[in-house]
Amino acid sequence: MLEIDRKVLTLNYKTILFGDSTHDIEGCDHVEFVDCKNEIHVKGFTCHAGYTSIIDLTQDLDTLWRNMDKKSTQYEIRRVEREGIGTHINKHFNEFYKINKSLARKQRRTPWFGIGISLEAMKRYGTLFAAEHNGEILGGHLYFEDEAHIRLWLSASKRLEADREKAALIGRANRLLHWEAIKYAKAKGIEGFDWGGLWSEEEATKDSARRNINSFKQSFGGTTVKRFSYLKAYSKTARAARYLYQLVNRVLK
Repeated sequence: MLEIDRKVLTLNYKTILFGDSTHDIEGCDHVEFVDCKNEIHVKGFTCHAGYTSIIDLTQDLDTLWRNMDKKSTQYEIRRVEREGIGTHINKHFNEFYKINKSLARKQRRTPWFGIGISLEAMKRYGTLFAAEHNGEILGGHLYFEDEAHIRLWLSASKRLEADREKAALIGRANRLLHWEAIKYAKAKGIEGFDWGGLWSEEEATKDSARRNINSFKQSFGGTTVKRFSYLKAYSKTARAARYLYQLVNRVLK
């Protein structure tokens, strides 16, 4: 289990990953249990059901490789390995943070205050895989992990500010980074690689971008499973902040 503590202004936020139970937490204004395996009902908590894809890392590397789509994933990884892409673990946090801020503005995303994506939180809790080409950081993936799980939390790259050729290179580099993360987790004895969520079939059918995201994640193999997340705000200020976040997101959409 991993507990992520964040302080925003005067509010204390806690995000708990890889836990199997949901319960009240003392000393915080807002708590979130992310991707629990079981659906349970605890008074005061709001439950959100969703889906994710999980790769069983107890399989050997050859099997993990064979389970990936040959054309969209295996071929692209092998190709980008010949293109001189460098991969780095837990370096370039500052560059990644800036890339994410730039991408968020282009995508009109709003930060959720309890989610833990500040630069400090990235360095303290995250495992960062970054891609470099000719001395330039193109993007990266931030994961959270404990002894048995690793979960994709945030991806960001320069693809929206690149020309078509460079954007394609970044897309291939993204695949390589995920493969490097899978091998890293496998070597540490981690049992499951969690893609951090999938859009529902209904949402993917209506939106091609969401459908493409699902296809990308599923091209690495893995099994689609249902998961549950639970939220509870203990203070009026935290409830107001969450409501404001939801309202801004609706306006931006």
